[in-house]
Amino acid sequence: MIGALNEYALLVTLPTVRADFGLSVSDARWMLLAFVIADAAVLVLAGRYGDRVGRRRTATIGLALVALGSLACALAPSFALLLAARVVEGVGAGVLFSGLLAIISDAVPKEYAGRAFGLWAAVGAVAVLVSPVIGGVLSEYASWRWVLVLNAAISLVALVAARRVLPPTPPQPSRPTGGTRLTASPNFVSGTAITAVVYACATLTFLPLVFFLTVVAGLSPTQTGLAFVAYAIWWLVLPAFTGRLVDRIGSRLPVVLGLALGVAGAAIMAGGASAGAVFPILLGLCLLGIGASFTMPAANAVAMAQVPPDLRGEASGVNMTVRMTGSVIGLLISGSLLAAASRDDVIAGARLSWGIAAAVGLVGLLVGLVALRGAGSASR
Repeated sequence: MIGALNEYALLVTLPTVRADFGLSVSDARWMLLAFVIADAAVLVLAGRYGDRVGRRRTATIGLALVALGSLACALAPSFALLLAARVVEGVGAGVLFSGLLAIISDAVPKEYAGRAFGLWAAVGAVAVLVSPVIGGVLSEYASWRWVLVLNAAISLVALVAARRVLPPTPPQPSRPTGGTRLTASPNFVSGTAITAVVYACATLTFLPLVFFLTVVAGLSPTQTGLAFVAYAIWWLVLPAFTGRLVDRIGSRLPVVLGLALGVAGAAIMAGGASAGAVFPILLGLCLLGIGASFTMPAANAVAMAQVPPDLRGEASGVNMTVRMTGSVIGLLISGSLLAAASRDDVIAGARLSWGIAAAVGLVGLLVGLVALRGAGSASR
C-alpha cells in the first residue's frame, strides 16, 4: 500500500498540486521523479546491507524514513521543501523495498516461486486498485496532503507489524559484491530488463493519462482515480493463475503473451487519443493491466530463480533499481511531452507518449522471445 500511495494516489493528485503551486506540467512531475530517483539511488546498497545485517532491520529503517518523509511532505509550505521531503521518503522506500524480492524468495521453495510472486502481485493489486481512487477523492474533497498523512500512518502501523511479524534473518559475513555472478545469469538479466520495460511503459502511460482524463475528457479527480480500475482490476485475479502457469511451463510464454497485450493496449490508446474519447483509453488500460499481470510474476520468478541465498538481497536491490530506472526514463519522456496543459498539447503529448510505450513494449517482447528462449520452469 505504501508504494501504491506514493505512486498511483499522488499521480492522480498532480493536476491539483500543479494548480496549488502554480507549476507547469514538467515541473509538477518532479513530485514523482524526486521520489523515484531517490528510491532507485539506494536500492543496491540497501540490498547488500540487508544481506549483511538482516532484512528485518532494513525494513524497519525504511518504514521509519517513509513515515518521517511523508509527514514532512504533508506539512511542506513550498514546492522546494516538498521535493526535499519526497527525497527522504524515496530513500526510505528504497531501503524498505530493497529486500522485498529476497524476503519472498527466502520464504518459499523454488518450485513455488511463481505462485509466491503471483500472490504478491495479487495482494499489491488491491493497493493499486484503491490508491488512485483514494488520491482522487482526497484531492477533490479534502487536500492532496491527506494522501501523505495516510501514508505516514500506514508506515507507522507497518513498522510495528514488521518488528513482530518478519523473522530475523541471520547476518551474512562481509563479502565482495556479487555483480559478476548476477550478470552471468541470463535469466536474471533478461527478467530484470523485462521488468524495467514494464515500468517504463507504465509511467509513459499513466502520467499522460491523468492529464488527458482531466483536461481533455473533463473528468473530476475522483473519476480519474476510478479510471485506473480498468488497469488494476485484472491484478486481483490473474497473477495467481499466472504464477501457477509459470511453475508448470516456465516464464517465456507468459512474458511474451503479456507484453504483446501491453503493446496492443498502448497502441489502442495512442490511436484513440485524438478523438478525446474515453472508451478506447479504458480498453487500452484493460489490455495493459492484463498484460502486466501476466508479465510481472513471470519476470520476477525467472529473475530470482537461480540467485543463491547470499546474493538475494543484492539481486533484489539490482532488480528494483533497474525497474525504477525504467520509471524515471518514462517520467522524463512523458513529462517532457506534456510541457503545456492545453487541450491540444495534452492530446498530442499523450498520443506520442503512448506510441513510445508501445515501441518500448515491442523491445521487451523481443527480449522475451530471444533471451528467454529455452527457459523452462523457474524452478529448474
